[in-house]
Amino acid sequence: MLAALLLSAAAATAVPATVSAQTSVGRDLVLSEPVAGNVAAILSNVSINARVAGNVIVWGGDVRFGPNGSVDGNLSVFAGEIVAPPGRGLPVSGAVSTPGSLLRLYLEEMHRAPWQDGSRTRAAWGLRLMALALWLLASLLLLYVFGSPFARAAASAGEDWPRSLLAGALGVLTLFLAAAAALALLPSAVSIPIAILFAALAVAAKVFGMAALFLVLGQKLLRSVSPDRRPAALAAGFAVLAAGSLIPVLGAIVWSAASVAAVGIALSSRFGTPRMRVALPA
Repeated sequence: MLAALLLSAAAATAVPATVSAQTSVGRDLVLSEPVAGNVAAILSNVSINARVAGNVIVWGGDVRFGPNGSVDGNLSVFAGEIVAPPGRGLPVSGAVSTPGSLLRLYLEEMHRAPWQDGSRTRAAWGLRLMALALWLLASLLLLYVFGSPFARAAASAGEDWPRSLLAGALGVLTLFLAAAAALALLPSAVSIPIAILFAALAVAAKVFGMAALFLVLGQKLLRSVSPDRRPAALAAGFAVLAAGSLIPVLGAIVWSAASVAAVGIALSSRFGTPRMRVALPA
């Protein structure tokens, strides 16, 4: 993405018919001849005036269809607009994915009961258990590398749970609104890196906070804050939350609430940074 920002805006270029796939960074594309493969563009506008046999993926740019433009595969556009050809519908045979459509699908999945449409197949259970195992592994590795910050964050969360929950809710809302405002108000060359920065901060806060949440729950279960027992405490806290997340319907609520609390723990404790104390003269 940084390399893309260094590229100057070039004139639109036509894609020859012999190219089976096309990738562009920082250059607008005009597809005036049939393209046999996929088209991917970053910080680029794409004009489709011919048939594209594959998928079209655009980050930080608009997609405009001409009278003869069509896409046989899927169309994915993030931080950009989709303009259909005049007088007819969107000529896309596959699925059309935008941030709004993905959010709608996510919300529909969240509201679907686990027993509907075979959502809890063996494969789904296997993937869920694998994801939980990765959470435990990542948390133990972070605890091994950053033991003191996790201990401070866990102690801070244990002292004031309401503050962590409030900080998490406000933090998630602030990051989401800031990213949405950047994408809506700023040019793509600036808004995309800003949105990625906010997303990275949210992910880092959740990962750090979840490990700290596992630790504080385990310490309360084991009734011990001994450094030697931190791995066991983290595993115990993880086991409780993991078991709760596997409960049909209720599990999604439990894990979502834990995620909000985790972000709050990370932000309110400043990722376990020790507080500076100033000694005043007597």
